[in-house]
Amino acid sequence: MQYASEDPLEVGAVLRLEGRHWLIESIEGARAVARPARYRFTLRHPDGREEVGAFRRFRSGSPQVGHSLATIEDGQAVNWQVVDRRLARDEDGEPYLELVAARDFSEVEELSDHELEHAFARREEEELPEAAAATFARAEAAGLSVELVALEAGEEPDWKEAERYIDALILEEIEDDLFELCGVDVSRDPQDTWLAKVKERLLEDLQSFRADVEGDQDEIEEWSFRGARIFATVGSPDEEADPLSGHGWMCRLVDSSALTAGGFQRVQKARLDLLEP
Repeated sequence: MQYASEDPLEVGAVLRLEGRHWLIESIEGARAVARPARYRFTLRHPDGREEVGAFRRFRSGSPQVGHSLATIEDGQAVNWQVVDRRLARDEDGEPYLELVAARDFSEVEELSDHELEHAFARREEEELPEAAAATFARAEAAGLSVELVALEAGEEPDWKEAERYIDALILEEIEDDLFELCGVDVSRDPQDTWLAKVKERLLEDLQSFRADVEGDQDEIEEWSFRGARIFATVGSPDEEADPLSGHGWMCRLVDSSALTAGGFQRVQKARLDLLEP
């Protein structure tokens, strides 16, 4: 791929190209080597101890330096702020963006769902279902991303509403990266075909997701946690665009907000403890 910019490229920079975010891992003359962008938080405690989170896909609006987040310690909310970002590599040598957050000791007036990151204390990890703990460990060991959605206690999915939401989508509501994940080549496909392709892909994803959740759950894991139903997938960046991958179904349905319309909440591992018993 070709990319032109008036500003010099730097190792560790994130670019948006052809609908996807890319992390530059090296630069050799006029050639830059990049991989699908992902990140994870490292919480740097005042005593020097560091605590790392799960890998996340880089999306529009992903956190940068200056981003505020909250965790729970001893039952109390505390504030953190991202103070540094740097290129790092996992155990397999794959690059990711490490976001280092330090305590800022300010009071938390309001916890915004889309900004909240909660780091588990060890005793809280032990409360997780055994299958959930095993999934998180497997994902971390393999450098894979975890995607989670939840249904509150007593809630049932509203599949019809999710379908209606997809049917009502308009072009302006769809992010560039979702086009690519749905198999649209925005540089070659006629624009008047984009919306139909996205809707077709999402409706098939929804059917596959529902069939798996209500069936053998070969692709989608389900756990019960504090009365809520938690659904999870683990996968690589390549699987996010795979029409046969449960991780792909979940990522596309989450990114389009179709699952939100159907009553699901997107959650992060760090927020499971916020679910009411």
